[in-house]
Amino acid sequence: MVNFGRSARPFCRVIAGGTVTMPTCWIVAGPNGGGKTTFALAYLPDVANCYRFVNADMIAAGLSPLAPEQELAAASRIFLAEIDSCIRQQRDFAFETTLAGRGYIKLVRDLRASGWRVELIYLALPSKEMSHLRVAERVAHGGHSIPAADIDRRFARSLRNLLDHFSSAVDACRCFMNSGPVPQLIFEQQGERRAVMHEEYYQMLLKGSRA
Repeated sequence: MVNFGRSARPFCRVIAGGTVTMPTCWIVAGPNGGGKTTFALAYLPDVANCYRFVNADMIAAGLSPLAPEQELAAASRIFLAEIDSCIRQQRDFAFETTLAGRGYIKLVRDLRASGWRVELIYLALPSKEMSHLRVAERVAHGGHSIPAADIDRRFARSLRNLLDHFSSAVDACRCFMNSGPVPQLIFEQQGERRAVMHEEYYQMLLKGSRA
């Protein structure tokens, strides 16, 4: 990843009309089968005006459409290089993650310290059972599979990392329940201030994070 170091300083861009904007990184997160890619492909260009979506699974599929799982290591290297490039060019970008680890916390902090805006959109599911069903449905339509143990392991970790770490680390966080035809807003957060819009779904998140 880019080394921001001591020479890093906040920066901004000037667009038409003299409006000053900061480069933005969108993180689209959620459990396996949460609908991250589908959401991102619609939301990013149409709402966020972002056209650089870095997705390791899509990169692997491009390298080897018939056996993408064999190109995961190469796809990961390209993924990191693309993020590097966007940061150096001060170019808006987005990426997706299950948020099962905390590795991106440093990236978030470094970006914000260098003048970037970081927004997190989390697409939740009510249970890990639905996560399994969504992945199975994707595989039935030709998509990539994920080991059942990985789905189980990531589900609660993802929610804990969302609630305890990432939601307060970014500039703005919005969490949606994505189990139906239209995502339902559960909570939104800026800093330590969390506003819950759907108490029943929010309790599901808390329960899932403790599983």
